[in-house]
Amino acid sequence: MRRFEAFVLVLACLLTLTACGGESGRSETVQDPHPPDGGEDVTVYDCGGLEVALPNEYIDQLRVDTDFPDGSESWKPLISVYEKASYEAAMEDFGGGGGFLFGFLAMDQAAFEQHISSDGSGIDVFATDGERYYAYTHPTDVQFYRRDAGSLPDHPDWPAWEKLCETGPQVQEDFLTRNGLQSFSIQDFLDQETDGADYVCLRYYPYYGKDGDTRIYYQLLLCQPARQGEGGLWAVDQWLDVNGNQYLYFPDSGKPAAEHYAELQDRCDAGELPELLTPLGAAEAFVKDYFSHETAEGSFRQEAQGVNWDYMERNQQLEQITLDAMLRPQDVDQRALLECVGSATADNWGVLGRSLYGSDWFGPLMEAIAAAAVGEDQSWRDSMVLACLLATKDARTDFRTPLDEILQAQAAADSDAFLATLETFSEEDRAYIQMNTGVLR
Repeated sequence: MRRFEAFVLVLACLLTLTACGGESGRSETVQDPHPPDGGEDVTVYDCGGLEVALPNEYIDQLRVDTDFPDGSESWKPLISVYEKASYEAAMEDFGGGGGFLFGFLAMDQAAFEQHISSDGSGIDVFATDGERYYAYTHPTDVQFYRRDAGSLPDHPDWPAWEKLCETGPQVQEDFLTRNGLQSFSIQDFLDQETDGADYVCLRYYPYYGKDGDTRIYYQLLLCQPARQGEGGLWAVDQWLDVNGNQYLYFPDSGKPAAEHYAELQDRCDAGELPELLTPLGAAEAFVKDYFSHETAEGSFRQEAQGVNWDYMERNQQLEQITLDAMLRPQDVDQRALLECVGSATADNWGVLGRSLYGSDWFGPLMEAIAAAAVGEDQSWRDSMVLACLLATKDARTDFRTPLDEILQAQAAADSDAFLATLETFSEEDRAYIQMNTGVLR
C-alpha cells in the first residue's frame, strides 16, 4: 500500500473512532465554579493516564468523548470535543459529521513516522514524553451546523461557536504543562534527521519506460540507514518532485524505521536482498513499491552534482508565469516573463507541457512574449527570445512558428541591436537561427 493511501486509511479510521466514541462522563473532580485563591475553574478528564482540562464556562455547550474502544496503542485517540448543538443536529439529520472542535491523540514512533511522511492535515504533533508523540487534532473545514443556518456569521449562535473554537489552543497549552510533556517541533526533528546526512542523489525518469522522456525527473535522496560504508544497505530517505516539493519516506512496516532497517541489514549480511547494497538497486525497489512503476534500464541516473535546485525552481516559475499569462495577462510583468522564458531549459519546457497538458496555455504565453518583445533595453529582450527559441528547438510543440514572427518584429524594431545580440551566440546557434527563422534572410 502506498504511503499516502495508508495514511488516508488511518485518518479515516481515526475519524470513525471519533464519531463513534461513547460520550464520557466528567471526571471525578469537578472544580468549584468560584474557586478561592485563584484555583482552576475547569473540568478535568482522565484520558488514559493523561489529563485534559476544559473550561467550566463552556462545559454545558460541549460533548466530550474519551472512550475509543477500537483505538490502538500505535495510534490512540485520547479525547474529542464537539459543540453539542452542532453534533446533535448533524447526527439527527445526517447520522454524524458536525460540531468537531478539537481533540488529542497519541502515537508511537512508527505511527509518527507515517504521519510526517504523509499529508497530515488536521493533525499537529506538538509534544512528546520521550516515547510517544502527542498531536492536537482539529477540523479542516467549518463544523458548525444548524438546520436554519444560511450565512454562518449572521446566525445568532455563530459568536458562541467562535468562542468555543478559541478554547482549543488554550486547552492544548494546558495539556502540555499539566502532563509535564516536552514541546516538540516536527521541523526541528527533520533538521536533526538530515543534519550531516551523506546522501546519494539519483534522478528517476518516471516516463522513460513509456516514451523515453528524460525531461521530467524526480530526485531521490538515498542514505545508508543501518551501517555506513561497504556492505551497508541503501534506502531512499526522501524524494523531490519536479517543483521541489519534498516527501520524506519511512517504510510502512509497522515498526520504527531504525528497527526495520536493522532487520533488513541482518538479512543483507546473510546474503539476502543484494539489490539493496547499491543506490541504484535500492532506488528501483523503492519506485516499484512506492509508485508501483515498472522501470527500464535508463530510468535512473546518478547525479554527481547533487540535487538540481535550479531545475525545480525554474519549473515553478515557468508554470506560474504561464498561468498568469492565461488568467491575468494584464498583470504579467514583461521583464519577469522574458527572464523566465529566456532561462528555461528544454527540460523545463518538457515539464510545463506535461503539467498543463490539455489546457490552452501555449497561445496566451506566445501572445504575452510578443507583447513584451519590443521595448527599452532591446538587446536584452532579443537575447531572451533567442534563448527561448534555442531551448525549444526539439520541443514537441511548434514554438518555432510564433517565435519566428516575434524575432522578426524585434529585428525590425532595432536591426543593429538585433545583429549585435546575435553575435553573442555561438556559431552553431547562429546557424540554427539562420536556418529556421527569417531574421537573417
